[in-house]
Amino acid sequence: MKDTFDKVVMDESKKAQIRNSMMQSKAKVSKLGVQIAAAAAALVIATPIVVNAATGGELFGRLWGNLGKKNVPSHQATVIDDGKTDDKGNPVTHTEVMPKIEYVAHDPEEAERLIGGKYTTTPVVTTIGDTTISVETVVRDGMGYVVAFSVENESGVDCLNYSQQDNEGMGARMSGNTKIEFGFEGGEGKVWVDLESSTKTKLCCYEYLTDLSALFTKGEAKPITDHITLVCRELTKTRKEIADMNLEKGDKSFIKEEKTVKIPVADKLSSTTFKAANGETVKLSPIAMQWDSTGGKESKGNNLDSVNSFKITYKDGSEYIVFDRTNPVASYGILTNSDTGFIVLFNRLVDAEKVSKITVNDTEFVK
Repeated sequence: MKDTFDKVVMDESKKAQIRNSMMQSKAKVSKLGVQIAAAAAALVIATPIVVNAATGGELFGRLWGNLGKKNVPSHQATVIDDGKTDDKGNPVTHTEVMPKIEYVAHDPEEAERLIGGKYTTTPVVTTIGDTTISVETVVRDGMGYVVAFSVENESGVDCLNYSQQDNEGMGARMSGNTKIEFGFEGGEGKVWVDLESSTKTKLCCYEYLTDLSALFTKGEAKPITDHITLVCRELTKTRKEIADMNLEKGDKSFIKEEKTVKIPVADKLSSTTFKAANGETVKLSPIAMQWDSTGGKESKGNNLDSVNSFKITYKDGSEYIVFDRTNPVASYGILTNSDTGFIVLFNRLVDAEKVSKITVNDTEFVK
C-alpha cells in the first residue's frame, strides 16, 4: 500500500497516528546515525515492568493483552496528493480511511504456558548522558523479538516523541532536539509507550521488532544468538543540528560518547508450520508469524502489497483479523515486508494448537 504518512496534513507530533507499519516499504537493516535522514525511523527501542511472575501476569497483559490499551476505531485522515497543488499553490488533499486496532484481554495461565519461561528476568541497565535505559525483558522466536524497557531522567525524559497518536501509528521516535540516541541493532520495530504507567521522569516502553536476519538471506543482518545489542550515543549537538550539517559518510566527530551493550536473551519460542496446497508456508509462534510465498523456490515478489487480508481461524470458529485492507483493520504490533512475504508480530498471544487455519487472501494454510 502506498505510504501516506508524509503527506498527512497535521503537525509532526500527530503524523505518527497515520503511519501504520502495514504501509512500510521493504525492510532495511536499522543503523544508528543522525547523519542520514532516515535515522529517526531506523532507530528502535524496547520496555519495562519487573518480572512477569512478580506482577501477577501484568507484563504479559501489557505486551499481549489490553492492559493500558484502548481499542482504536477506524478513522479518517486528510492526506496530501503527491506533487499536486491548486490554483493558489496549496497542496491538493483527499480523505483516507485509517484502520482500526483491536486488543483482547490475556489469560495469565495461558500466557505463562505459551511463553514457557523463555524470557529474560534480569534487568540490564546503562546510562548515557543524563538518561538511564533499563532493559527488563526480552522474548524472541527467530522471526522477531519483543523487548520491555524503561527510559529515565530525573529532569524529565525528552529524548522521545510519544503520545496516544504515536502509539496508534509508527510509535515513539527519537526527538530531533535531544543530544542522545539509542536503538537495537539488527531489528526493525515499533515502540509503544505505556502512557498509563509512565511519568514525566520515567517512560515505560514496549518494542515489537522484526528480526531482520529472518527476512534476508544475503547477510544484511546477523542472526540473534545469545544476545541483542543496544547502542547508545551522547552527541555534541542535537540530532537535528547534526542532521543539518550534511556530514560526510563515516564522520563521527559529533559523537561525544558511545556505548554498546549486550543484552542476554533466553531460548527461542518454538513455532509450527502451516502449509498451503500451492507450496507456500506460514510459520507461527505464540508472538509472530512469517508468510513465505516462495514455496521453497525463488522469490515471486509477493509481499504485503499483494495482500488484501489475512486472518487466523481458531478451532472454536472464532477469528483473529490481523490485517484487512478492504475493511481497514491493523491489529498487530508491527508488520514488515520482504520480497518473499512478510513477518508480523502480534498484539496478542496465539496458541497454534487452537488454530484451525490461517488465511492469506483466499489461500488457506493448515498443519
